[in-house]
Amino acid sequence: MNRFYVQTDHGRISYLKKEGNPVIIMLHGMGGMGNNFLKISGCVNGDYGFVFPDLLGHGKSDKPENITVGIQAEAIDELIRELGIEKYYIGGNSYGGWVSLYHEYMYGSSMGMILISSAGTNPTVSEYGGENEEAFIERIMKMNPANDKESIRNMLRNNGDGDFKITPGILGKIEKKSLVIWGSNDRMIPLEYGKLIHDGLRNSEMHIIEGGGHTTHVTHYEEVCSLINNFLGGK
Repeated sequence: MNRFYVQTDHGRISYLKKEGNPVIIMLHGMGGMGNNFLKISGCVNGDYGFVFPDLLGHGKSDKPENITVGIQAEAIDELIRELGIEKYYIGGNSYGGWVSLYHEYMYGSSMGMILISSAGTNPTVSEYGGENEEAFIERIMKMNPANDKESIRNMLRNNGDGDFKITPGILGKIEKKSLVIWGSNDRMIPLEYGKLIHDGLRNSEMHIIEGGGHTTHVTHYEEVCSLINNFLGGK
């Protein structure tokens, strides 16, 4: 996969791309990068393309102030339009799943969704505040020093204000078929929130990966790939 850049109204986005059609767009979790999905790019069947962005505030993308889930969704939609992508699946892990859910709610233009331990319905780190927030920020910075500490802190605090929460009403308006994948041992976002998302979506299937944690696309990528292949079926 090759790295490219696209300018949006909210900042420049860096992304990894592999040609193919339809395109699978996957969004990483808080503190991550598009590289987090490289393992699954090698085992999805067919001629699918891939776009793995670094979300704003992360990796090689710009790090503007006051980034919200809504701004991330707008920037991703600009990326999709700038690249001329017409047929695509969208999804992500954790924070990236939240952004993809909000994007689908706002624009409704995908062929379907792939959600891996998605955030959006669970209490956020900043809702707990204090030491929990600072400890989380320090852990993120150790994972990837390319991140900007103040951007991460601002994103976490914006996540805690409730403006972009994925409510049952939002879930009920998403009609596209959806694949919900969760690790049985996810301690970051417990399984109950995966079931809430699955029950709220109008056309979803849910699969629990036994022994999996919060990033099964890395730790159990072959199983995740198998689930994705079954979900995609034909084009």
